[in-house]
Amino acid sequence: MHKDVLKIMLTCVNSQASPSIIQLIRGHPDYDVKVIGVDAVSLNDNLGRSFCDQCYQVSLGSDKGYITAIKNIIRENDIRLIFTGNDEECLELSKHRNELKNLGCDVCCSSYEVVSLASDKYELMEKLKDNGIPVAEVYSVKTIEDLRSVALMLGYPENDFIIKPKFGRGSKGFRIVTSKKDKYAAFYTGDYSKLTLEELIEVFSEHVEEIQKYLMMEYLPGDKYSTDALMSDGKIISMVIRNNGSLPKVLPPTQIADIVFDKDIREYAESINELLGFDYFVQIEIGRDINGNPRLIEINTRLDATIPITTGLGLNFLHEMITYSVTGRMRDGVKDYKDYKDCERQLRFRRYWQHLFENNDDGTL
Repeated sequence: MHKDVLKIMLTCVNSQASPSIIQLIRGHPDYDVKVIGVDAVSLNDNLGRSFCDQCYQVSLGSDKGYITAIKNIIRENDIRLIFTGNDEECLELSKHRNELKNLGCDVCCSSYEVVSLASDKYELMEKLKDNGIPVAEVYSVKTIEDLRSVALMLGYPENDFIIKPKFGRGSKGFRIVTSKKDKYAAFYTGDYSKLTLEELIEVFSEHVEEIQKYLMMEYLPGDKYSTDALMSDGKIISMVIRNNGSLPKVLPPTQIADIVFDKDIREYAESINELLGFDYFVQIEIGRDINGNPRLIEINTRLDATIPITTGLGLNFLHEMITYSVTGRMRDGVKDYKDYKDCERQLRFRRYWQHLFENNDDGTL
């Protein structure tokens, strides 16, 4: 049976998770999908090009020439849909969503208003709080004295707290501030995610102007969850919840997680969506406070590296989003597992890496 060719752009294609995501993009039952990859690294250094039908180097999503380059690639290749791999690109692409739509290309993300709010972690928390959705204690800081006073308000030294950038992704700038830091353990394991208040103050004493870019937040000691939700114009079509709170800690991307069906975690994520109204896909990261209550950690409106976890339940969110882009609706029969009885089995996700060899005879790689 002949299938129409559909060209899809994937950004951040040099990431470690790209091969598994590309594999899921392909094999659509209704379309012959071609993957056009883009990344800021040079083509010689871009390993992701080996998995794409075509690949381009573009500037960073925050750079001035980014959108112009993306438009040129869309025109040259007749791109139908863009899957975004990082926050900066998601923000910029959502901002120009209507312009790209006029070129016949959708962006797999929510509206610019929603994406920009989710990108500002402090304003996001304030928005939820103002609308009656419980969140962790969070504070904006500007001075060294703020670091000291807010630390006391958060219960330090008896209680740990978090400091992280208001804008940013991954673990960059994220630290747990604790009076119980074991310096030898940090030295031995190479885990420098924790520091004392005194060490934190020492860091910012040399970079005072950077303090206002950070927020301080109550530490959530319970399990940590990610809710991956397939969305259609504010409506949740399907949600997969993963918990890696009790599993071994590893650097991103997630390498091990359990699929779970915690009702209160789902209901909390639903309340956030009811307020903000996402589209295509959203990942809402949630932790449990000292009393076990769900509290927001952050929201990601771009694709997450662990989206292949959805296939454990027989779902392919990427195929559904492709169909949604082309037809305006999700396919019939997309399941939404809401509890363990619907699933009938307990599942643990594990990521297991492969390797790649390339011809280096010309010495250019």
